[in-house]
Amino acid sequence: LTQWLHHYNWHRPHMGIGGQPPISRVLLNNVVGLHN
Repeated sequence: LTQWLHHYNWHRPHMGIGGQPPISRVLLNNVVGLHN
């Protein structure tokens, strides 16, 4: 499940936000805390 969640949030394109992954909507100064 952990690997699937990582892909789902960090790598899959989302058409509702211009083909960007969902994580692209999170402020970059929060990425380190989220991606551990």
